Amino acid sequence: MPSIPESVAAGRLLPENLRDISPEINRQRFYERQTRLHYFALADCNNFFVSCERLFRPDLSNRPVLVLSNNDGCVISRSNEVKALGIKMGVPLFQIKHLVRQYNIAVFSSNFPLYLDLSARVASVLNDSAPALERYSIDEAFMDLTGMQKNYNIFDYCMDIRWRVTHDVGIPICVGAGSTKTLAKIANHCAKKGMTLGGVMTIDNDDERIYALKQTPLDDIWGIGRALEQKFRERYGVRTAYDLSLLDPEIIKKQFNITAANVIYELNGISCIPFEDMPRPKKQIMWSRTFGHHILSLEELSQAVSEFTARAAEKLREDQQFTAIVSVFIQTNRASTVDPQYARQAYIRLPCPLNDTPGLIQAANTVLEKIFVSGYRYYKAGVIFEDLRATSTYQCGLFDDNTLTEEARQKRQRIQAAVDKLNQKKRNTVFMASQGIYARQNVSAQHNVSPGYTTSWKDVPKVK
Repeated sequence: MPSIPESVAAGRLLPENLRDISPEINRQRFYERQTRLHYFALADCNNFFVSCERLFRPDLSNRPVLVLSNNDGCVISRSNEVKALGIKMGVPLFQIKHLVRQYNIAVFSSNFPLYLDLSARVASVLNDSAPALERYSIDEAFMDLTGMQKNYNIFDYCMDIRWRVTHDVGIPICVGAGSTKTLAKIANHCAKKGMTLGGVMTIDNDDERIYALKQTPLDDIWGIGRALEQKFRERYGVRTAYDLSLLDPEIIKKQFNITAANVIYELNGISCIPFEDMPRPKKQIMWSRTFGHHILSLEELSQAVSEFTARAAEKLREDQQFTAIVSVFIQTNRASTVDPQYARQAYIRLPCPLNDTPGLIQAANTVLEKIFVSGYRYYKAGVIFEDLRATSTYQCGLFDDNTLTEEARQKRQRIQAAVDKLNQKKRNTVFMASQGIYARQNVSAQHNVSPGYTTSWKDVPKVK
């Protein structure tokens, strides 16, 4: 029987009524109790962007496939065949063109409307399978299965979830489950690595927990960044999640921070990271892009910034928030060894919080004019909304210049709602003149975009 972690055996992590019992019984009862208190599952789509591209292209099932970032710059998703070739995430396309030709790799530009639609379909199936769902990212979601152990075999239940997603949506997933969200993450990692059959792993007792932790490298632990990983390796000789679980969390909290201590608690089966079935309000919204060609003029750069502001403003209204600070940044191509380099960011604080597109575009272009310098070949720009709040009301200062009446605000909101409704049916049906050509023709360089199989009527597959 594997040894109990020192902090658990000493009673520091145990409830009062379990501290006077033998270590073996301590361990068994402790993890049984924790499993009854909380039980989480994590569903994670396999190579999600690649899986979306393969869904309507069965001819790609055994062919290496990769998906590129905006402007076909870097690799952001790889099939298992591409991973076997040693191609890393984030590598620029121009560095691997010889491998693309040599191994006949199928290359796709990112098609985010398609990916978001299929992500929503996966989430819909998961939502029908669990009492509560927390969407963690576009391809991951936590499920709260607490209490379901009484009526179901959790392993079989997770297998059924995996089958339903694969069958109903067509996207392959793996499912991991445990008494904490971190253990669910680790179980999912083990399932993806093929350590269990069927793409599912559940951690239901201490032996399974220790086995999973010993198979998990330190850099694969959720919540452990690169800097913290290096400190744990150098100071404590930690190499795996199991090594980390043996450290005293109270000492780690004093030496590092409470986040690192919570990771250790979670590895030992004590749930510290709350389940959030309602998403938290965003603290900032950013919309940025690299350009398909270099931009020299202020006029063209202004069109791009106006377009980014309009898109970010749509997200702001979707979240029913207002922004009080608008930041704009521009930069040249840092990878270029020929062009002179320039990068600048500045912001403006609005007289009153806004979420309507015209007001935000005006503010963004005011900032752009201050930071633009002619003579440079601009490669990237972006807009950031900060100081977000759920209402447009605020405490005025004595010298604030706020001439916008409440009636005018309400009128703006009604106009903007009508514009959003039109643009939801077809993008850029209504747009600001300052968006210019960028609103009508995206200047991004994406040469291998797949059809919108589920997002465009003209691209719906036809059965012959």
